[in-house]
Amino acid sequence: MTQESFVDFQNVWLAYNDELLAQNHFAVEDINLQVKQGEFIAIVGPSGCGKSTFMKLTTGLKMPSKGRILVDGQPVTGPLKISGMAFQASSLLPWRTTLDNVLLPLEIVEPYRSNFKQKREEYAERARKLLNTVGLGGYEDKFPWQLSGGMQQRASICRALIHEPKMLLLDEPFGALDAFTREELWCILRDLWTEQKFNVILVTHDLRESVFLA
Repeated sequence: MTQESFVDFQNVWLAYNDELLAQNHFAVEDINLQVKQGEFIAIVGPSGCGKSTFMKLTTGLKMPSKGRILVDGQPVTGPLKISGMAFQASSLLPWRTTLDNVLLPLEIVEPYRSNFKQKREEYAERARKLLNTVGLGGYEDKFPWQLSGGMQQRASICRALIHEPKMLLLDEPFGALDAFTREELWCILRDLWTEQKFNVILVTHDLRESVFLA
């Protein structure tokens, strides 16, 4: 592995269960891929070609049947704490305000979890700044049902970034939005990445999106 590879897939194959493995029926076959530190890459392809499976492998939600995966120099052996994720559905919790939805990872992920009660105000300030950056200043106390689809997706991206992950994984996060909102969010994401230079892996079937962002 070259030193600057942040994500390193070495001959990775995945069958979803032992029966499929016995039949040599693989969801993804022989992936070799190196992603450099701070790089923004897009994975493009039609539905059912293994894009989401690739995401599960990268985050450690699935283990490969063959081959190995290194992230940040360490073998992936289970779910990674250093990644943030956003999906096509914003999956905000309906009973929590925008601010509390964004704070959720800090309540769950160490080392933040242990300090959450003492540092809640400091964390809330960080969340407010992030919400402001994506144009959601003033919406902190609104619930998901009071926000448009585009606003929900912005909050979802803030939630994925609040614990300052080294890697952001995006699984068609703008697919359900209208063209105007989608392109506005492309620019917001590009600006956040330019400023913070975290690794981004974007799964999409939109060629324009992949060219613009990656």
